[in-house]
Amino acid sequence: MKTVDVGKDFYFRLANRNELQGDGKHTALEFRSKYLSELDNELAWKDMAPFIIFDFTNVKRIGPSFANEAFAYFMKYTKPDNFMQKIQFKNIDEVDTGIIRKELLSGYKK
Repeated sequence: MKTVDVGKDFYFRLANRNELQGDGKHTALEFRSKYLSELDNELAWKDMAPFIIFDFTNVKRIGPSFANEAFAYFMKYTKPDNFMQKIQFKNIDEVDTGIIRKELLSGYKK
């Protein structure tokens, strides 16, 4: 299973949903495409073995719109608890975990 140091490999501030938000760089769409594109189908969610670990050691903060676009997008295939089993987070604080969970529970909003 692959572990990604998100802050070093992608960016330290996860805030932009798409290219129209903020400075338009380091977007959730880019993140989802780079790390999670293999999971963008129903069959990928039949097997609940862990797929990837995101290490948040070097992440300063994640915004709700980023979490929604990068992670809640997959709620069309699975449920929040299954998502958190397949996509794992380490060295993540309670606030960032709460943001991700809230977005997973509220569902994907384009």
